[in-house]
This record gives sequence, C-alpha cells and structure tokens, in this order.
Amino acid sequence: MATWSYRIEPLDKKHDRSRFSSGVEALDVYLRSSAGQDLKRNVASIFVVVKPDTDEICGYYTLAAGSIPYVSVPVDERKGLPKYESLPAIRLGRLAIDKNHQGRRLGEFLLFDAFKYAVNQSIAWKFFIVDAKANAIDFYLKFGFKTFADDQTKLYIRREALIKLFDMSPT
Repeated sequence: MATWSYRIEPLDKKHDRSRFSSGVEALDVYLRSSAGQDLKRNVASIFVVVKPDTDEICGYYTLAAGSIPYVSVPVDERKGLPKYESLPAIRLGRLAIDKNHQGRRLGEFLLFDAFKYAVNQSIAWKFFIVDAKANAIDFYLKFGFKTFADDQTKLYIRREALIKLFDMSPT
C-alpha cells in the first residue's frame, strides 16, 4: 500500500518552477514568471505541495488579503454584518495541480491547507473567496462555496461555515 508522501510548504528558491505544467497556461506562467515577484512585493503568499524526496512542485495555491463590497453579499448572508462599504476576506487567487499528479486529491489537500492557514491567522476576515476557472466551479461548490449572483466564477464561504463544516477551530 502506497503511503502519502506529500508536504506543503511556502514557495522558496529551492523549488524548481520551470517544469510545472497544470494544463492551464495562465496558472503555469504565473508560477514560473510572477510568483517570485508577488512574494517579494508581499502581495500574495504562495504554498506548494511537494514530494519530500525531490522537492518537485506537484501543485500550488496562493492566498492574499481581500475584500468584497457589502452590496455584493447576498441579502440572506448579511444578517449580523456591519454595513461597511466592504467586508474583509481571504482570497484564494490560484490553485493548480501538475498534470503528472492530477487525480490524487491534491487539490482537496491544498484547499484544506488554505482553509487551515486562513482560520489560524490573527487578522480578521469574514469570507473566504475564490476566483474560479469555469471548469473548477463544481470543485468548490462541493465544499460548501456559494456563487455571487453577479459573477458565477466568484465564490465564497463564510468563515463560520468553514469552521463548522470542517471542524476547524482556530488553534
């Protein structure tokens, strides 16, 4: 029986980004060309899933602080929220798995890691949001995300729902 041998860590210079290929050119180009600059500029945190014996990047995700306009929040989700112009959020900007590692549930592994990371941050946020590729919307919906009425590729889950759904009490 095979053992789970992957680990997640922050993107670092030791990781070879040149061979990563998810099948989505924009996600591949970002990792190869822009991820390092985003780290240096402090505009995104980037985490990679690697195999310990090779440090080969098998997948990655990015997180950044964000916000959503109050008027974009569905009326039934506004209960108990302050009527500020915008509300704090954590944004999952990108999530991709290398073609050689797809079908191994690494996307779920990364998503749950992103949830755990976000819940355990000391900053305040109300929504975990994602800008999904059209072919990934169903992936997020099965974890309790909801779509915004004005854009079906933008999804959200409330912090409380995430903690309850995944029993992720902050540590």
